[in-house]
Amino acid sequence: MKAVILAGGKGTRLLPLTVYRPKPMIPFFNRPLMEYAVQSLVKAGVDEIYVLVGYLKERIMDYFGDGSRWGVRIHYSNKDNVKLGTAGATKKVVKELDETFFVVSS
Repeated sequence: MKAVILAGGKGTRLLPLTVYRPKPMIPFFNRPLMEYAVQSLVKAGVDEIYVLVGYLKERIMDYFGDGSRWGVRIHYSNKDNVKLGTAGATKKVVKELDETFFVVSS
């Protein structure tokens, strides 16, 4: 099973917490919020995740890497930092998804 995590926004409503880190990397009980989403998806049977990144994407990519630490394959979309919006970014990865998939906000 596959999933898409939306993780590209600036999180301006969470300023100043998001000045130096993307919203999905805000810590909650000493772990990034997005880690809870990844773990929940893995428990639901997801084995491949496409993360739509944008703002400070390197922080997300460095922390989650290829996903092997969580027993899942993680791919990243929008590495070139082109602003596509939620629908545009999701449409870009739909070509890779040949089955029903989850879409999760982070």
